[in-house]
Amino acid sequence: MVDSKVLALIQRGVEISCPQSVEIDAEIDPQRISPAGVRIHTGCRILGRDTLIASGARIGTEGPATVENCFVGPGVELKSGYFKGAVFLEKASLGYASHIREGTILEEQASTAHCVGLKQTILLPFV
Repeated sequence: MVDSKVLALIQRGVEISCPQSVEIDAEIDPQRISPAGVRIHTGCRILGRDTLIASGARIGTEGPATVENCFVGPGVELKSGYFKGAVFLEKASLGYASHIREGTILEEQASTAHCVGLKQTILLPFV
């Protein structure tokens, strides 16, 4: 059975590859997740009323990802891991098994490799 929040996102046009495996928190406002090119992959959890996901974002491309109270900008790719209270600006990319915590900002096109943990960190554009 597919959760009503997941169904609401699918109906808006968000691409969810395996709806039965995705958890969308009851606090999530579906209007804060863009339907334009957003893809949420298998095993992902989207949590927190402050979460906002912009157009073209891809969540969980290399494994399960938990996104809690984050700003996920346009074209951002969160490959897998845990992301809480962070800001990811346009085309930022985070590798497999990332652990990104409160106060972290990745500016435009900043990226990390696999298994990186950040807390209260700012990466400037193109880092």
